[in-house]
Amino acid sequence: MKLLLTSNGFTSPEIEQALNKLIDERTNLRVAVILTASDHIEWVLEKEGDVAPYDSVARLIKEREAPGEGGDYAYFKNKGFDVIFVDLKEDPKIVKEKLQSVDIIDVLGGDMDWLLDWAKKAGLREYLKDLLDKGVIYYAASAGNGLLMPDVGLTWWNPKWKADHVGFGVVDFTMVVHQKDEDPEKTISKLTEKKKYYQTVTSFPWKTYLVQDGQAIVVDGDKIEHIGPGIKNYI
Repeated sequence: MKLLLTSNGFTSPEIEQALNKLIDERTNLRVAVILTASDHIEWVLEKEGDVAPYDSVARLIKEREAPGEGGDYAYFKNKGFDVIFVDLKEDPKIVKEKLQSVDIIDVLGGDMDWLLDWAKKAGLREYLKDLLDKGVIYYAASAGNGLLMPDVGLTWWNPKWKADHVGFGVVDFTMVVHQKDEDPEKTISKLTEKKKYYQTVTSFPWKTYLVQDGQAIVVDGDKIEHIGPGIKNYI
């Protein structure tokens, strides 16, 4: 299995080098960019008597437009790769056919709850791991990493929310992205405190990598490596 799980994309030389190593000099690859997490949404109360934010549900305001010549599209096109776009709100059969046709799955960041909900509706849980076991590379930024985790707690979920927090469990660790001590909610001590709390209300036995911007977790077979500039921590 080959995974490149970044905090904020191709923002350090180490991340680009890691992708090149996973690609292993292959050419003419096909990439599926999943846009769904970056849809424009708002969280609203579903019915009278519900309590914000715990009972809120997501409502689509506007779909994310394909990034065209910019972003990851440009990055992969510059490598000579064929790039297609995938929206998990499409017919699940179409989504599956597209993902079965590619060498790299690129999941953009955005709203984790929205992404996880539509990934489950699309049936991704049933076949994503099989694709990765067959050699498809999974690259993601921010919330795009969450699909692979056993649980999206700590920074993407609160036990009081109705939203589902269970990921696909492709990996046996979790991640906190955009971690920095300048953010009072993402200091090591605050996150350690949160993890201890989660372990009192739900099963949360997994190692949690604290991934700063510019950093990534690379999985290549049985090897897991925390790369990028700055201090590498986990709790």
